[in-house]
Amino acid sequence: MIEATLSQISEAIGGQLVGDDLLVSRVYTDSRDVCDKGLFVALKGPNFDAHNFLAKVKEQGGEAAVVEQRSAVDISQIIVKDTRIALGQIAKFNRSRLKAKFAAITGSNGKTTVKEMLASILQNVGETYATQGNFNNEIGAPLTLLQMNESHEFGVIELGANHAGEIDYTASITQPDVAVINNVAGAHLEGFGDLQGVARAKGEIYTQLNADGVAIVNNDDDFAAYWAPRIKQKMIKYSMKGDGDLLAKNISLDENLKPSFDLDYMGKSQRVNLSLAGEHNVNNALSAAGCALALGVSLENIAIGLSQAPHVTGRLMIEELDNGCRLIDDTYNANLDSMRAAINVLASYSGRRILVVGDMAELGEYGRQSHEEIGQIANQAKLDALYSCGVLTQFSHSRFDGEGKHFTNQNELIKQLKQEANANTTILCKGSRSAHMERVIQALMDDSETKNESVASPEGEK
Repeated sequence: MIEATLSQISEAIGGQLVGDDLLVSRVYTDSRDVCDKGLFVALKGPNFDAHNFLAKVKEQGGEAAVVEQRSAVDISQIIVKDTRIALGQIAKFNRSRLKAKFAAITGSNGKTTVKEMLASILQNVGETYATQGNFNNEIGAPLTLLQMNESHEFGVIELGANHAGEIDYTASITQPDVAVINNVAGAHLEGFGDLQGVARAKGEIYTQLNADGVAIVNNDDDFAAYWAPRIKQKMIKYSMKGDGDLLAKNISLDENLKPSFDLDYMGKSQRVNLSLAGEHNVNNALSAAGCALALGVSLENIAIGLSQAPHVTGRLMIEELDNGCRLIDDTYNANLDSMRAAINVLASYSGRRILVVGDMAELGEYGRQSHEEIGQIANQAKLDALYSCGVLTQFSHSRFDGEGKHFTNQNELIKQLKQEANANTTILCKGSRSAHMERVIQALMDDSETKNESVASPEGEK
């Protein structure tokens, strides 16, 4: 955050300052994170009230807080009606003082990968700050903006949502110079109702785009024709199918399923080699490239940045066990379209191919149907086995024609997979975060390490 006085902040958010007018340069919402020149925002929720920790903040050296009612604790206080709204207003105030250009990214699938790709590109051009972890909601997005100061030249902000209006709110705070919707898929249907509801909610990002900004549009998405007429700013349309301004041509996959392609724009072309597996990552790369072009980055620098983009933990991360079994960790999250993409990657390998699925969350009335489709997609891909764990994934197992079993206990699933994890076998694990399928991956890796140590150590050695 750019340093400001409490009176400046109070004026910007319409609050009432009580106490000393201090300089602050940090904002925090966790009472354990007391810091020099810090401003504590006491958030409230259904099951917590951070106002109860003001005394602790004071004991740890905290000197200022944003509160909804005046506290007897002897620290400077800005009194507001709603501390959650105040947090967003402070972030917007900081945003107004920054010189950085901002790209905002949303979508049902791949937005975190796009964020990492774009950050990788921009870091080679100027000082860049990007959303950390999953700080992409109505609390995380403001906190991300508050991490930035006058040294930053670019901000890459990921915006997620599970209900209508959330992106409108976080994008209004971000005030993006560039905005992109990576795609629309059946994620969070419980909160949006249907795909049209998802498209409408994601489209909120374009309504908050700066007047002289640039909208990046996925021309291959079914809802491109819905968004385009509603966008008043300049557009860059991208496509893997040859219909757009920014194109991916001559796509090929190496033996590890990592794509290469020609990135074409305005009569110029640059070969791109991705370090991430799966042809669907070409779409993610186009999304990031479109944002970078709108921010003035050359094709050459875009190609370099894309080749250096890091893996996102739990996104098609490939590990090989000591016995030759290949594990694909795609446990970061799941919806039907990302399941389809992951299954296509698994199907591309030779040998025995095993799909391991946990429940997909927040699907509402579409829950059973969506999980049944997983089994059908696995059939079409001619996978060898499907193991499921949870409640809704029983419907995935019921629709699969090959080998497999449904488990209600993850430990029993892990026991089964330890027997399956052999040479010439590929196991892909995927599910929503609430399914905790990363525990399956970790258990198999730990088991492999234990077996390897047993083989390497002489009998009886301690």
